[in-house]
Amino acid sequence: MKNVISITEARKKLPSIIKSFKASPDAVYQITVHDEVVAEIKKPPTVKPGEAAAKLLDLRKHLRPKRKKCRISESVKDYLYVAEDSL
Repeated sequence: MKNVISITEARKKLPSIIKSFKASPDAVYQITVHDEVVAEIKKPPTVKPGEAAAKLLDLRKHLRPKRKKCRISESVKDYLYVAEDSL
């Protein structure tokens, strides 16, 4: 249910508007200035318990796997002492 109110009325009734969300959480208040809608007040969507964790786990599945580490210290001679024949 959308309610259109002027900005002056919204300033006066702001505490009652906020309290009205307890009775009807689906209510939407559109605030107008010179008959033009400039803002909307509505209750934020609620997140079910565990939904955020489930989304994070789903995102983690799509990440690239970690690169395999290359141990340079095991083959340091191959990197430092190149045979003169291969040059």
